Amino acid sequence: MSLLEIVSDSENKLLGRRELKVRFKAGAGILSRQAAVEAIASRIGSKKENVQVLSIKGMFGTRDLSAEVYVFSDPEDARKQLAEYISLRHLPKDERKKLREERRKAATAPAAAETSGTPEAKA
Repeated sequence: MSLLEIVSDSENKLLGRRELKVRFKAGAGILSRQAAVEAIASRIGSKKENVQVLSIKGMFGTRDLSAEVYVFSDPEDARKQLAEYISLRHLPKDERKKLREERRKAATAPAAAETSGTPEAKA
């Protein structure tokens, strides 16, 4: 796999998290978000569920990737502080797809019940 270099490491005590900027040497095209989480968690000695990768960006002219990462002391803090789509990015594609389909069905079910022809809906 690629080499991992921690560029900056700061602790945000107010929000209960570490904020890391990381560089993956020669990681472009081969590094997935899940692999990045595993590599960072093993490097800093944390659990995978506490590591949240916010962004992974490539740099023009190199194969290096830059990533912005938050490491939370409690996974519940991540759910409170970060948007839901960020945690969805960490799921495998098949689980993500299944979750989206369930949400679509749940969103269309109440709309179908409202237009089912009940007297309250017509009034």
